[in-house]
Amino acid sequence: MDNDLKQEQGAGLQEDCPIARSELCYWLSRKNGCDKCYIRTLKSVEMKEESRDRWAATLALLPNDVDDVHEAGECQFCKDEPRQADGYAMLEMAHAEPYFEKGMFFGFGKKVRTPVGSLLSLQFSCCARCRKVMRMVDVIQILSVLLGVVVATVLLMIPGFSQKMADLFVLLPVFFLLLMIAAGYFIGKFASAEYVKRRSKIVKLDVSEIPVIKKMLSRGWFFFQVSNNGLPRVSFAKRKAYDRLLRSRPAEREAEQPEGDLPLDNMNI
Repeated sequence: MDNDLKQEQGAGLQEDCPIARSELCYWLSRKNGCDKCYIRTLKSVEMKEESRDRWAATLALLPNDVDDVHEAGECQFCKDEPRQADGYAMLEMAHAEPYFEKGMFFGFGKKVRTPVGSLLSLQFSCCARCRKVMRMVDVIQILSVLLGVVVATVLLMIPGFSQKMADLFVLLPVFFLLLMIAAGYFIGKFASAEYVKRRSKIVKLDVSEIPVIKKMLSRGWFFFQVSNNGLPRVSFAKRKAYDRLLRSRPAEREAEQPEGDLPLDNMNI
C-alpha cells in the first residue's frame, strides 16, 4: 500500500509530515496531493495528529465492503434484476464517534459534545430508472405546491373573484393564496407517499434495505439529512466523487470487524 501511495504522490511525498502514509494521507493525496493538502495549514503537530487519528477512528466504524456499493457496475437500488449503473447516488451519513466538542455559541463559550463526530458522503451505483424514481418522489410534492400557487394566482387575477373576497376582508385574498399553498403541500405529500408505496416494489426507496446501509445503521450511523417524507436526501452525479474510502481490506480488520451486524455499544454516548 505504501508503495502505491508513494507512486500516486510522486516525489512530492513529505515523509516528515505527521500524517504521512496514514489513511488520511491516502484520502487527501488522492484528491489534491501534498502541495494542496489542507493539513499543512494546521498550526501544530498535535492538531495534525488529531486529524489523522479522527479519520482512522471514522474508518474503523465502516463495514469492510463499504466501497463495493460504488465499484459494482450494477445498480444498488433495483429490487428486481439489477440494471447497468448509469451514475451515482450520493447519501450523507453521520456518526456520534469519534468524540468531538466545541463551544456552545458559534464555537465559543462552554464546550459541549457535538452530535456528529463523523460525517461522510457515500456514493452508490445507480441506474437511470432508479434515479428517475427517486427524483420523482420530491418532484411530485414540489409540483403540487407550484400548482396550488398557479391556480390561486389565476383565480385572484379574475377581478370579480378577488374583489368579492377583498370586500369581505381586505386580507382574504392573501389567506386564500396561503390556503392553496397548504392544500398543494398536503396533496403533494399524499401523492408522493402513494408513489413511494407503488414504486417501492421495484426500487429500494427505503435505502436501509441496502446491506451496507443496514450494517452502518447497526453500528450507530444515521442519516444526516432527511426529507419531509421521512426518506434520506439523495443527490446524483454522473462521475464518482472519490475512488475508495478504504485502501484495502486487511485481514486483521476483517477479524476485528466481522461483516455481520454489530450492536450499538460503540457509540459511547
